[in-house]
Amino acid sequence: MTLYQQKYTGTERKFSVHMASLLVLLLLFGCKHDRVSLFEPNLKLRPAGEFINNNYEFKLFSAALRITNLTAVLNGPGPFTVFAPTDLAFNNMGIMTSADLQKMNVDSLRDMLKYHIVTQRVSSMDVAKMTVDNPFNTLRNVPVYLALGQDVGYDFYINGSRITKVDVNVSNGIFHVIDKVIKYHPGTVKQYLESRAKYSIFVAALKRFNLLDRLSTAGPWTVMAPPNSAFEKIKLTQQDIEKMDPAAFKNRLFGIYTFNLQFFRSDLTILKKKGGNGSFDPTGAPIRLPIPGDEEYSYGIGDYFFNLFVIKTSISNDPIVRQSMLGPGDTIDILNTNGMVHEIENLVIYPDEATIRK
Repeated sequence: MTLYQQKYTGTERKFSVHMASLLVLLLLFGCKHDRVSLFEPNLKLRPAGEFINNNYEFKLFSAALRITNLTAVLNGPGPFTVFAPTDLAFNNMGIMTSADLQKMNVDSLRDMLKYHIVTQRVSSMDVAKMTVDNPFNTLRNVPVYLALGQDVGYDFYINGSRITKVDVNVSNGIFHVIDKVIKYHPGTVKQYLESRAKYSIFVAALKRFNLLDRLSTAGPWTVMAPPNSAFEKIKLTQQDIEKMDPAAFKNRLFGIYTFNLQFFRSDLTILKKKGGNGSFDPTGAPIRLPIPGDEEYSYGIGDYFFNLFVIKTSISNDPIVRQSMLGPGDTIDILNTNGMVHEIENLVIYPDEATIRK
């Protein structure tokens, strides 16, 4: 190495040391004013009550919370998980303005809203895929049931209502948007049907054929309930039913409207089978069972439109006798203490099709 090379190398070394020291000082000085913690809470998040009050999609939900003094609760420490129905969800049950909410019984409205608030933080990550009936307790002290298919963005449900926007963080919990106001009736299925005038003919039929009282037992039961309009379509009145002799009819006449199991409509979406009503393969329908005491025929729920159908039990006897679609979204997935009620549009079996021939 020449003397020139030695001097150059030494100079270069000193310059490098000085530059490194300067860079360290600059970094330290810069970091001094920009300290970031990955675990520091986001102070810009608002509590759930304030978040709802400031979101135009939830004007009716926000108004209902104010009327029932629950906004202050949702601004508390929590943690909460809020399942918020949109204004359209309220519109679908006939509530168009805050004035409509003011007409409701405040205690009943408060109970309904409490059923939309879970008393812990629940995200989509807390529900396993391809499961149903995952219970979480609510402010009403009654559980709601979450279900998840393969896709969080498409088939994530609470009590049959689809969760359309998931995992929105608020300062005291988490927030989800749902497409339907969820319903809970604090009584039995029997009491629910008896309390609705639109089911009075159906109730009379169940009573006449000794099928009503069992709907007050533990069950669980799922009832596919035809409203009075379904009977009126075939000109079958309550007086006609009260004159009927149950011994003159097969069980298929009114025994096809109750199932000794519980299911939300969304359960059939997530756990659906091969398809259809099982006419060629009895395992194809989500639900297909022989009619108790009338096993020549089976009844069940098809998975195309989740329709109630009746079909001969033998797979060689096709097609189905008749089927009925479910009623409007606001009339299905009504949870009671011992089961579920779904409204249907039409009667599936007519009296002359169930008459015992001698």
